Amino acid sequence: MDRMTAIFPTRLPMAAPDDLAGFEAMLADGRLDPAGIVSIWCKTRGNGLRNDFTKPWVDLLLRLILARRLGISEQAVAERVPILVSGGAEGLVSPHLVVWSRGRSGARGLLAAVERAVIAPRDQGGVLHAVATAAMVRAAMTQLGLTDPAEIGLVLVRAPSDAAAPGQDARVRIAAAQGVALALGQIPAIALEEPDCFAHCAFVVARHDGPGQQILLLANGPGGDPRAAIAAGLLEDPLDSPGAAAILARLGLIAAPQLPHAQSARVLAAISKGDAPRDGLIRGLPHAMLEDNDVAMHRHARAAYGAMLGALIGHGAVLVSGGAEAQGPPDGGFAAIIAATAGETP
Repeated sequence: MDRMTAIFPTRLPMAAPDDLAGFEAMLADGRLDPAGIVSIWCKTRGNGLRNDFTKPWVDLLLRLILARRLGISEQAVAERVPILVSGGAEGLVSPHLVVWSRGRSGARGLLAAVERAVIAPRDQGGVLHAVATAAMVRAAMTQLGLTDPAEIGLVLVRAPSDAAAPGQDARVRIAAAQGVALALGQIPAIALEEPDCFAHCAFVVARHDGPGQQILLLANGPGGDPRAAIAAGLLEDPLDSPGAAAILARLGLIAAPQLPHAQSARVLAAISKGDAPRDGLIRGLPHAMLEDNDVAMHRHARAAYGAMLGALIGHGAVLVSGGAEAQGPPDGGFAAIIAATAGETP
């Protein structure tokens, strides 16, 4: 990727896990340039748990489509384009695809950088994993010419893990998230056992496809695409609608209590992490998300955060994910929202 990369998102609805017709149509008619695609996000149907096979299926379909268009192997696509497929569209969360493409460079706007590294299996989920992640974040900031952590809106990490090791996915998420937090000055040092050492804008997924780690960093800065901006913030718990409204307000969007249609249409992408509070209480009242044997906690939490965010935004195209260790306060999470700037037509 170039040192400074302006970026812009295109969001497409998905009627089924394999519904990539809109994506293929935009590639066919030139509205999307396959060579300019930097990253892809997808929220798909499925249970979002270990046995959710919609995730690798959609990931493979996307890679095969791009491989055919670019004339390279699907493995080369995987190494070049970070692809996030998140399962579980519970409640009003709407399955959708977000394609991040090179945009128009202007005085100031939305920027992106991608970094890659190999995390040795022995280091995964440990301090060295966190340190390596911090180095990747710093390298991405340098790539964009940024020095102020306040400019950073999101660091998405595809972190390697071992599916066969109990608890390893959680350890990997903690290590990578704390690495992001360290690089951005949000914590003073790595402390993997300390729940109060958390990142403010890290979205970490544990992957089981080799030792490679990828990060996608989104920021506002000079040279970015002036048509869009990003803002992020912490959510204290699944009821923290004021926290979500504050994120929208930083983008000039006023939810009172919901964005009017014209402002709702400006929200191009939204992404969030959050789990159910582990003590079984939300603001002093008990919840049953941890003890439901029929519906997994993460499914409850995705529905809760998705409903809260969707009610403010005015639509359900929100990529909400569980596994929020160290990605926000212990009983909460975070959200990042990307919106078209005032006067721009999405």
